[in-house]
Amino acid sequence: MTKPAFIFRFLQTIALILLSLTIVMTLLGGAGTTCVAFRAENWDSMASLIPVKPVFQVLVFISIIAGIAGFFATIRLAKARKNAYAQVLLFLLIAGISSAIQFYFSATLRGKTAPNNMRLYITLVTLLYLLILRIPGIWGNMPFNQPSKHVSGLKGGGLAMCLSGLVTLTTPLWAAPTHIMDGYNTVNELFIPLMITSGILLLGGVSMLHSSRKTELNLNQAFKVSA
Repeated sequence: MTKPAFIFRFLQTIALILLSLTIVMTLLGGAGTTCVAFRAENWDSMASLIPVKPVFQVLVFISIIAGIAGFFATIRLAKARKNAYAQVLLFLLIAGISSAIQFYFSATLRGKTAPNNMRLYITLVTLLYLLILRIPGIWGNMPFNQPSKHVSGLKGGGLAMCLSGLVTLTTPLWAAPTHIMDGYNTVNELFIPLMITSGILLLGGVSMLHSSRKTELNLNQAFKVSA
């Protein structure tokens, strides 16, 4: 493998990791907002958001749907499928706009934006990174743009999905500091959805790694036969 090829595969892996983290933050953001969107009156610290509950309720559904769509779009991108890049950008735009709206209301009414601020920042960084990769001198050499090299995408996507699954699995630990409301850790209310989401991500990641290995074996066998 030449050094330039390794560089572009590395850039691809970073993109898949960022996309996976954005998907996780989008799904968690949508699920986590349910407490405020439907029961803001139950938390003294969230009382100021009661007037915008309908807006937050819409954002919950948009975020969850966008996260699911982003999951499949990212898999298609890893496999170098046609129009996958455009689908990923659409996911990032929808996720970013919904997060920005929530950021605005939280900042103006509540005076605090955590933990949604991290979701917004990660989404914007991922969007910027994907746009940079589109530069002709870079994009023309990316495996994303070369279906014959989709095996590297499957590997990177599998690793990214597994990483995101682990991040989701440990959410009750690292998200606790920003989810304490009136002395209660609201992450506990999402324990089952978090476990289901992490399981899906881990299974998806392992499946992609298995597919990449299987494809490599088939290619090697075909090469030996032709030789």
